[in-house]
Amino acid sequence: MNDNADNEGQGAAFRTLVDALIQGWSALAMPAAQGVGAAKADPVPQRAYLLFNRWDGNPLAQELAAQFPKWARDRCAVPDRNFEHREEHAPFLLELPEEMLGPVSGAEAWAVRDWLAQALESAAQKVGERTTRQDFCGIVISPASAQAIARHWVGLGDQRPPHQEDSVLFRYQDPRVMQRVWPALSPLQQSRWLGPVTHWWSLLQPWGPFGASHEPLQWFHARVPALPYGEPTGGSPRDLFDEPQWFLSGFSPDAHAIWRSYADNHIAPEAQPDPDGLLQMLADAARLGLKGVNLEDYVWVTWMHAPKEGAPRAMDWSRPHLAQALNRIEAQLRSQPDTRFSSLFVQAIQTRT
Repeated sequence: MNDNADNEGQGAAFRTLVDALIQGWSALAMPAAQGVGAAKADPVPQRAYLLFNRWDGNPLAQELAAQFPKWARDRCAVPDRNFEHREEHAPFLLELPEEMLGPVSGAEAWAVRDWLAQALESAAQKVGERTTRQDFCGIVISPASAQAIARHWVGLGDQRPPHQEDSVLFRYQDPRVMQRVWPALSPLQQSRWLGPVTHWWSLLQPWGPFGASHEPLQWFHARVPALPYGEPTGGSPRDLFDEPQWFLSGFSPDAHAIWRSYADNHIAPEAQPDPDGLLQMLADAARLGLKGVNLEDYVWVTWMHAPKEGAPRAMDWSRPHLAQALNRIEAQLRSQPDTRFSSLFVQAIQTRT
């Protein structure tokens, strides 16, 4: 098969994603069927908005501004205090034209569809790279205005972690963050996350060792949950998470970086930590207060010192001699924080032998 055929096949895949999105949006925008004798109600408008990570330095935004300058000027940045006086670096929304719904007519509507397919193709490359910035974050659907959604996101992006007094910037717009924590949230928490948004679409993010087989490119689709009768909806999006959920919302960069390091060292996917095993090791490392290179060292030491025979598995730190070594390493790291975990582990093993 030639390159042109390959490119055409890839382009068709992204156009299919656009079609699926438009079909889902169209179904929401259609008025609900009325019962016999019921008064006809006006349909609630369902607007669709592109969600981007930033405007400044975003190649997709630059292409959009060049091709659709009038449309691009209508964008709405999230007025978060972390981006005060530099809103060009803040997440922003841009409403999709209603002309994209139903049978598409007019050159501009087709041009927007084509641009969206190209944007998805560019975003898919970032998805595959995993550890790079993703500027195309997804599409949200809501009856609310862009300004109302942005006001809600100001609170969502200003989270106070459990057992901490100060709030921190929460990257709600990053699909890697959302897709890791979303399944662990209760329906009420999901409702508080979404606020005025009814549907949130983003490209499904790969999860697991580099080189392993993953789901084909498709949409991750979060939607407003049905809450038990009488349970209040909405509520403040701040202070949203409990401690395990907060951990889930923030560990994916470390996980992807570690899987990348295994791949860079030519370790086969089947010999790398599986998702559940890596999650447990990262949780253990967090309890030990390990960060950065020492966190990565901990995973490498724990996994690569597994028995050479049989299936790969993590080392059991609860064994008496390993527990003693770990306690000694913890004490040394507290007094010498610039020391590497891996070096201290080697010293501990040599001292024992």
